[in-house]
Amino acid sequence: MNLVYRKISKEEASKVRELINTVIGGLENPEFFIPYEEWEYEKMFDESYAPLYGAYDGDKLVAMGQLYVQQDMLQEYIKLLGLEGKKVCELGGALCLKEYRKQGIMTHIMGILEGYAKDNHFDYIVTMAHPDNIASNQLIHKLGIEYVKTEVVSSGFLRKIYSKKI
Repeated sequence: MNLVYRKISKEEASKVRELINTVIGGLENPEFFIPYEEWEYEKMFDESYAPLYGAYDGDKLVAMGQLYVQQDMLQEYIKLLGLEGKKVCELGGALCLKEYRKQGIMTHIMGILEGYAKDNHFDYIVTMAHPDNIASNQLIHKLGIEYVKTEVVSSGFLRKIYSKKI
């Protein structure tokens, strides 16, 4: 398989929605992914909010990930982790079609996003996953992001919260 990794353009919004709906619709536990609100779909292609990268098999979008960079949107995590005064970004929006899992695709996308964070001089990467989402928690550990605590976040979802100094 010859996958291509690149930034996802606004013109591909329908492919993004299709990927999101397919992956979320097939989750063993719907609480593994905090659903997008409509305003988030609009902001998804704004690089000053959250650069969005994907993996493509031909024209087919098979995986995606985001790096949330807008500081006012990250205040909950900045306060929760005691990172006031630091430039923080959050890895999120990680979705991969079931038939493409366990091939290192998400590790590759998250590596691209971590490189973006380093290139843009962020101090910390934070991320979170449902405690029972084994695949996501394993990916986070593989990326060297360390567990900090488990909390119910403002969206009402229970999450393991992780942090890594860049």
